[in-house]
Parts: sequence; structure tokens; C-alpha cells
Amino acid sequence: MFRDDIERVLRDRQQRDGYLFPAYEDYCFGNVPDTVRSVLDAGGRRALPSDVFDGVETDVDTVVLLLVDGFGLDGWKRHRPRCDLLDRLTEAGTVTPLTSVYPSETAAAITTLETGRLPCEHGCVGWNVYDPRLDTAFLPLGGDVKSGAAAERVPEGSVIGCESLYARMRDAGVDCHRLQPFDAGGEDVTQHVYDGLGSFGERLSAAVVASGDPGYVYAYVPHVDHVSHAEGTDGRAYGETVATVCEQVTAALRRVDRRTAERTLLLVTADHGHVNTDPDANLDLSANEAVTGNLRRHADGTPIKMSGSPRNVHLHLRPGTVPDARRALSDHDARTFTRREAIDRDLFGDRPVSDRFRRRCGDLIVTHCDSGVWFGDVEPEKLSYVGIHGGLNPAEMLVPFAAARASALD
Repeated sequence: MFRDDIERVLRDRQQRDGYLFPAYEDYCFGNVPDTVRSVLDAGGRRALPSDVFDGVETDVDTVVLLLVDGFGLDGWKRHRPRCDLLDRLTEAGTVTPLTSVYPSETAAAITTLETGRLPCEHGCVGWNVYDPRLDTAFLPLGGDVKSGAAAERVPEGSVIGCESLYARMRDAGVDCHRLQPFDAGGEDVTQHVYDGLGSFGERLSAAVVASGDPGYVYAYVPHVDHVSHAEGTDGRAYGETVATVCEQVTAALRRVDRRTAERTLLLVTADHGHVNTDPDANLDLSANEAVTGNLRRHADGTPIKMSGSPRNVHLHLRPGTVPDARRALSDHDARTFTRREAIDRDLFGDRPVSDRFRRRCGDLIVTHCDSGVWFGDVEPEKLSYVGIHGGLNPAEMLVPFAAARASALD
């Protein structure tokens, strides 16, 4: 069952002037981690509405959450007729549209997924984060430094200021496993690594079999996102990658014995979709002197540019220059929010805002409905992307949440 009624509700209720805002209170990706906890009787603050499981029994021993990075709701709807797994998930289970969090990008959303906290709490405000206490701009996924301090990596404890979801689930007796194409470590979760998409299905089935009772298996697939950046979501490469992911998941399900499949709930979702942009029309902020001239600077004198992403730019500005920077962007059809405006409208979450978030959030946040916006003098390759995400366009904000018993997908 595909919940087109929920898609209509989200588009009608959350959309303003072409921008679709997060539905934190109910149908939002930010509520997925507590939904997993709820199914496994492991606590949680706010789960998704119970109707995301209409027609699906949730009395299970194991929850498998497959996150297909960048596979938005539009992609699910277009490729369902071409991919047997998507069709079977829709027919045998329930597919509910959700909004992403803001920003609709991997660093913020995956941190939410793995902590159970919203961006306004964990402080990952974008793909790049600038923290004035460290005078450093860095990648929150991994801690690599982009500008500022001389250190090559930010200590893990300085990236995220909250406990992992795995620790809380472990304390509730849940055996947690994580499958990724890289080793991210972690004390409270058993790590599984796969080498290339061709080995994903085999490794996924092995992780499911290895999990205890109750068990949680989180599996991450970045390949759809990668091809979307390079070629957009309309080309052959995108469709072939989606098909390969589906084939690998199907192969994994076939390797799992019947009894295990009957006691396993499969959830499939995405952190965001993509907007297909025209690289020649993407906005290069480095050419805007009213913006670049008013940026705050690192201790070494270089302007602070690496904050946010090409559809979620955080401008850290000199005191009193926000109005000037905002006016300088008014001719580009971009949407801007001051830090106060973003907090007042719960843009980054409807929870109390942490001090970590306040200091990392830009003085002015910039997003565009259809185009990329970034600094071409430092990262010109970002403006050459076709598929981009991070903003509030419905194509990047709406994602699927599919639920089905594994045994129903034979």
C-alpha cells in the first residue's frame, strides 16, 4: 500500500511558496530512530504515527533498517514499476511518505538516525560545520578539518555532544549491528563492512543472521546518492544503480531462513532526495563581494566559507552586516533565514536548541528552490553537480518509509 493520502497532506500542510518544511511533529525522518526503539520495546521519545505500520505486524525479534542515501520519494514512485523489490514492498507492506529533517543532507540526517536527536540538538548543521570555539570548519562525519585550525582532524568528542542511539538500545537489551562500505568503529554496535555494491547482499544477510534477539541491523547504501550528484536522477546510471541495490537486497532476503524472515521487520527509507540543477546556473557566492566582504574570519585571516553545503549555506557574518548580505542575495531568488528566524520556525527541529547548535548555526542561512549556491573559489566542483540536496525543495525533502515483514517479500 502506498500512502498517497499522506503525501497530499504533507504537500498541502508543509509547503510554502515552493519550499516544503519538515513535519517534525509526525511524518518526519527524524522520528525513525525512536520508531525502531518502539518496535523493539527499547524506549524512545517520539515514534512515527502508528499508521506507518498499517497492515504490517510488528511483533518481531529483529528490525532491519535499510537506508538508501539520496533515494527520495520521487525515485521510489518512478522506479517501482521497474524494480520488483519496490513493487513487492509496496504491495506486501506499507510505504509512507515522510519529510526529511533540515538540512536534507546526509551529515545531519545520519547523525539524527544514529543519535535519536534532531539537528537543533546535535549541532550538525550541514555537510560542513564551523565551530567558533575551535575556530575550525570540519566534516562532522569523520571530523576532517576543512579550514581554520592546523589540526587535520577534530576529536570525536567535539563533533557530536550526545550519546549514540546504539548505547541506549544496548542498555535496553538490543543487539545492534551496522553495515557500511567503510569501518566507522563504535563501541556499542557490531560493525560489518562490505566492499562494493556487489557484496552488499551477502554481507546484509550475514549481519541479520549474526544479530541477537532482540536485534537491530542498520544497513547504509551510498551509491544512489553518488550517481545522483554526478548525473542527476533522470539518467540510465541512476536507474541501473537503483536496480542493483534492489537486486542485492532481494538476494539477501533469499539467504535468510524462513523462521528468521518471519520474525524480521524490514524498513527501507532515505535521508533525502535530490534536486536536478543546471550547473551553469548554480550561484557562485565567491563573486558576490557584499557577501564575501562581510564574512567573519578565522584567526589566520581567511574568511569562513566552509559552513553548510551548496543548498544549505551558513554565512558567519561580521556584526551588523546581516541586512547587507541579505539584500545582496535578494536578486537571486534565494530563501534566507536569520538564526533567530530559523529557531523560531523550528527549521532545524522542534526540540530545545542546544548551545552547540547556536554557536554553529550561521548568522544567515541561504537555500535556493532550484539551484546550488556555494563558493566556487574554494570548491568549484560542488557547483558542477547535477543532483544536489540539502534544501527545502519537495524533491529533496520527501522520502519513502517502507515497512514489511521479510517473510512477506518472497
